[in-house]
Amino acid sequence: MTKLRSLRVFVSMIAALTTMLALGSSVQPAASVTTSYQVQFKANGGSGTMTTQVVPTKGKALSANKFKKTGYAFAGWATSSTGAVKYKDRVVFKPRAKTVLYAKWVISVTLPTLPGHMVGALLWSDEFAGANGGLINSTNWTSRYCGHEASNGGGTCHNAEPQWYTPDAIRLDGTAQGNAVITTTRVSSPPANAGQCKVGQCLYTSGRFDTQGKVSFQYGYIEARIKMPVGGNNWPAFWALGDNITDVGWPRSGEIDIAETGGNTPLRASSAIHFANGGGGHDYIVKDLYNGTNYQSDFHTYGLAWTPNSMQLYVDRQLFWTVLPNNLNGVWSFNEPFFLILNNATGGFGGAYDGWAKSYTTIDYVRAWALDGHGSVVK
Repeated sequence: MTKLRSLRVFVSMIAALTTMLALGSSVQPAASVTTSYQVQFKANGGSGTMTTQVVPTKGKALSANKFKKTGYAFAGWATSSTGAVKYKDRVVFKPRAKTVLYAKWVISVTLPTLPGHMVGALLWSDEFAGANGGLINSTNWTSRYCGHEASNGGGTCHNAEPQWYTPDAIRLDGTAQGNAVITTTRVSSPPANAGQCKVGQCLYTSGRFDTQGKVSFQYGYIEARIKMPVGGNNWPAFWALGDNITDVGWPRSGEIDIAETGGNTPLRASSAIHFANGGGGHDYIVKDLYNGTNYQSDFHTYGLAWTPNSMQLYVDRQLFWTVLPNNLNGVWSFNEPFFLILNNATGGFGGAYDGWAKSYTTIDYVRAWALDGHGSVVK
């Protein structure tokens, strides 16, 4: 009996040992645990470089931002190029996978200093940021073809201008600064997507865009920073027409030429005011500025300080002309909302053509601030 019990115990032990060995053969080595991940940083329209950072999963402060973007402040990091800010600068980050973070930017604009005025909040701006070859913001602007209808940006291609306007001539340049560029091209035949020619023979393609029906301005300080095109026959302008042009027509609507120059006169800046005279016909006054500056060789600012019954014109934030109601022998139409226009026309105002193949009107920004307690922007 004792021998039998001993045999049974021995068999049980053998069976248990066999089970243990079988179980042991199926146990896999423990998987390695990831303790850190790479975090890459993208400038997202800015400039500069940042080294990929290895961040432990238990968390570590992100590297301080080293990217820069002219006219902008760094707001933080997003997880996509168009996403919202999710992480602030130098935040403690706990990665769960390899991560790419995109810099996000907000406009950082220093208030202009205009002696005798109090410049207030930035009401509106377009900084023309975007990829090289991208389109301007259609929420703000409409790119025009030639057409004399008032609903077409107030009417385009008047004054026997020998150009086709085409949206194809207007593109963003993708630089860190961000610019809209109007490329004006000498051509010998009608190009594709050029629309109408309003003279017997058009010689150029060019661009014009405006805020009609999208953004209106009434008072404030309005400014654009522009590098003017080189070459005779170019006729660039930054200007405004009354919103009511579709109701009352031009010149009753009023016209404010904040900046207008000819390609043959690189040392001239010019502004003009167009209005209806006592008989309802067209009249205008004009002011030229010659101060030795070449307005084609670099960027310059062109501004309008606009309050009830007063318009003051600025170049590089220096006042050079004041226009009041008693300066006009006609109707003061300038206490109403206006829309903004940027274009490069061609024709006699720009002097004779002098052999160029392409010219470039480069616009860095358009901005509008409150001024002396006045200023509104209607979208």
